[in-house]
Amino acid sequence: MSLELENEEVEVKTPVKKKTKKTKELIEENGRQREALETEKVEHEKALEGLLKEMDDLGSPSAVGMKVSHKKFGDGKVVSQDGKYIEVEFSSVTKKFVLPGAIADKFLIVDDDKLLEHYSKANELHEKILKEQLKIQSDGFALQRLSDQLEKLNEKA
Repeated sequence: MSLELENEEVEVKTPVKKKTKKTKELIEENGRQREALETEKVEHEKALEGLLKEMDDLGSPSAVGMKVSHKKFGDGKVVSQDGKYIEVEFSSVTKKFVLPGAIADKFLIVDDDKLLEHYSKANELHEKILKEQLKIQSDGFALQRLSDQLEKLNEKA
């Protein structure tokens, strides 16, 4: 007696989930939010571009040789400049400071009003640039969160 088994192919149907009305609305809202954020990010990038150009146009005069005064260390002279860092030699010590903030925030006092105005303007631009960069980064994080939410909504649907 032989036992013969037939191999029948059985087709298993998995139910296809349809997107609910609420899920569709959430996906549409997500799309609108993404669009608004992408537009906002582009605007911030354009603003940053303008600020960077304005900073380039302002230029960066050499501070070497400039006479300064400090509340604690007294009178001094800038002996070197490496990018935004300056070294000031006082009678008892040599200290490093960061431009333009050291002069704009009056840690170092200069007699030349034009230089003070220049560094104040540069410091103001620098702060605006940092704010725009932060906004762009924030927009990027928000866009990533929306992408993650959309992915979850599509998995759910």
